[in-house]
Amino acid sequence: MSAESTTVTKTGGFSEEAIKELSWTRDEPDWLRQLRLDAWRTWERTPMPSRKDEEWRRTDISMLDLGSVIPVSRQVGRVQKLEELPAEIRAHLAGGNGTAGLQVQRDSFAAYGRLSGDMASKGVILTDMDTAAREYGDLVRRYLGSQVTPADGKFQALHAAFWSGGSFLYVPRNVEVEAPVHALTWSDSSGLGVMPHTLVVLEPGARLALVDEYASPEGRSPAMVNGAVELVVGDGARLDYVALQRWGTSVFAFGAQRASIGRDAQLTTLSVVLGSRLTKSWIDSLLKESGGSVHMVGIMFASGRQRFHHHTLQDHMAPNTTSDLLFKVALTDEARSEYSGLIRVRKDAQKTDAYQANRNLSLSEHARADSIPKLEIEANDVRCSHGATVGPIDQEQVFYLMTRGLPRPIAERMIVEGFFEQVMEKIPLEDVRATVRKAVAAKLAER
Repeated sequence: MSAESTTVTKTGGFSEEAIKELSWTRDEPDWLRQLRLDAWRTWERTPMPSRKDEEWRRTDISMLDLGSVIPVSRQVGRVQKLEELPAEIRAHLAGGNGTAGLQVQRDSFAAYGRLSGDMASKGVILTDMDTAAREYGDLVRRYLGSQVTPADGKFQALHAAFWSGGSFLYVPRNVEVEAPVHALTWSDSSGLGVMPHTLVVLEPGARLALVDEYASPEGRSPAMVNGAVELVVGDGARLDYVALQRWGTSVFAFGAQRASIGRDAQLTTLSVVLGSRLTKSWIDSLLKESGGSVHMVGIMFASGRQRFHHHTLQDHMAPNTTSDLLFKVALTDEARSEYSGLIRVRKDAQKTDAYQANRNLSLSEHARADSIPKLEIEANDVRCSHGATVGPIDQEQVFYLMTRGLPRPIAERMIVEGFFEQVMEKIPLEDVRATVRKAVAAKLAER
């Protein structure tokens, strides 16, 4: 790894001057600099959310001091070989060598990138967002901000103004990427605001699986993460997207993920949330054309005093579309979770088939889960339903396992692992599945 170079933001803090310096330092095109400045103006005129806002009523961010957050880190040199990355970063690259491509970001900058020659010859593009904006400007300009916009909220506007790094993945028409692609955003700089942007575009008939991982070490974590993920799934395309979050337990993590799903296209999204002090995320799927389908699944395991808040949207905008959602949450100690999910069926979206389920498992009498499923239906020929459960471990199941000779801690661990297994099976990489199982086991061992 080469030595650190110039500091990007000498002005410090979030400001218009810092945006200009960020953009000029990265040699961004004029159109992108203007997008950032427009987003900053949206940020300035958008009120900071408070507990009086319905969507933020259960979310306390009073301990987040934006004035002390560093917008962008110092640049660290890019390496050519995977072995040149620090060992603690390589330890998180589960299955990285066996994938079709790998993109690694450290703090605010790209650190390593690789794409198989076979995929490159077929026109697949995998690179960091900074490079993509310079080298594939017309393509990036067409899609950047097409899904997640500054108008979506205060933190989305801040992201659009200050995003730094992230991954750009483009798959041409009818190209199938057989092996998964892996991206890792790693941050080990305390006090930093990490704002990665993931942009995935699948042309009609394309196919891809992407594992998008976010992590930091305890004691050297960023102060805040504010990311965005935009997924564009063309007609007849198929995308499997996995987001694995393991930030340190001092991090305030905000994120917006939105997907546009074309005619007869298929999308599967899996969200795994294990880290952070507080996570607040919006996960939206927009079924814009007939025949589109989405399967949204999630695993959340909160311990200590962690706070997880997830808002999902299954938006049926066209007829004959299907959505299926299953989020499973386990809570221990004094952890809290909030799940708020909306199935929306537009008036022209006849023959919609939608389901939403949120299952919560409480491992402590001091933990609390709030589940708020909602339906908004304007069509009259649909099949839509939702369900939510909140409850403790079944003591009869624990007793049964203990009668087979298992100590109570092991019996409870097996029940929690079984609770998550239905979702674990959706993870496309065995090494990543093993990583998630190990992280879940580690949380159970802390009890």
